[in-house]
Amino acid sequence: MLTSMSEITEQAARRLLIDYTRDMALSDEDPERIADRTMTADAVWVTDGTTLTRDQLVGHAAPARKNVTSIEMRIDDLFVNGHEFAARCCLITEHRKRGHVVIDWILIGDVADDGRVRRIHQLGRTA
Repeated sequence: MLTSMSEITEQAARRLLIDYTRDMALSDEDPERIADRTMTADAVWVTDGTTLTRDQLVGHAAPARKNVTSIEMRIDDLFVNGHEFAARCCLITEHRKRGHVVIDWILIGDVADDGRVRRIHQLGRTA
């Protein structure tokens, strides 16, 4: 059983980075259900200055599922402090149109008391 907020936050970060990323791109599961278990209804994800709401993230699943044939998220570093986490990751995909794509990410996130992510700030660099 998870006992501290830092443990809950670490689990939420790993669920977001590994499970959410994989499931949104490759599974047949309803994207709404994936988002519901991973993030709060008012979640905001800012990537390289572009802000996406939870609904926009859900909408991103269809094109991802059409174009991504394989995906791997590697977490190189994960730091947790209470409700907050920071991660350095590498996303590796095979894309129908773009071929082999590798993106290095740095993320800072905030997790709600219920263990779902409510805010992400992310910077990415295509390797």
